[in-house]
Amino acid sequence: MVTTSNDGIMSEYLIKYGIVKASERERPTNLLETLYMAERYQAGDDLKSARANYDHSVWNDVSTSEVDRRLSALDIFMNELARNRAAMWGLN
Repeated sequence: MVTTSNDGIMSEYLIKYGIVKASERERPTNLLETLYMAERYQAGDDLKSARANYDHSVWNDVSTSEVDRRLSALDIFMNELARNRAAMWGLN
């Protein structure tokens, strides 16, 4: 089932993020897409539209140090999101 609500789409990216973090293989394209979507979610944008229009070229002019800083912020955000979703879903 494809979710179209922002919360549902973000839950899908939360799961995708967990899989990437648990994987032994580096998946930078998945991390960057998840970063982009998380930032759009935090900005209150429509994630269905953001997902449909995502293009990896948005990262072309972003420095490595800036990407690293934003990935660190993503990790914090996703950990908080996971705790909130676990509480909401009664998984504590």
